[in-house]
Amino acid sequence: MRKTAVALVLSALCACAPAASMDGFQSDVDVIQIVSANVGGKNVFIPSTIVVTGGKPVTLSIFNTTEIPHGFAIPGIGIEAVLPPQQEFTVALPALEGGHVYRVNCQLHPAHRTATLVVLPGKK
Repeated sequence: MRKTAVALVLSALCACAPAASMDGFQSDVDVIQIVSANVGGKNVFIPSTIVVTGGKPVTLSIFNTTEIPHGFAIPGIGIEAVLPPQQEFTVALPALEGGHVYRVNCQLHPAHRTATLVVLPGKK
């Protein structure tokens, strides 16, 4: 199932950008901004789909808008952080290999909504 999801995401992206299917994707984004918020009584990460380009490190700047600490974990790559309330927190992602999709969750509150990290193949 996981490989199928990756294939579907990459197929859709490559269909929109045919040149990228052969050469990979290029990004000039070094910092991606994310918000941890309570919406309608549910804690969520906004955006819920985080997209990065493989092959280079990226910083995630996460702002916890709530009054309590929340977690930010990407178990597939061993990242786990606690987000202080009403503060911004940065997480440094290493250069990841393209073609992967990872689950993002709050390790402190398992009932919270999850997010997804999509790693596109980088330009070679």
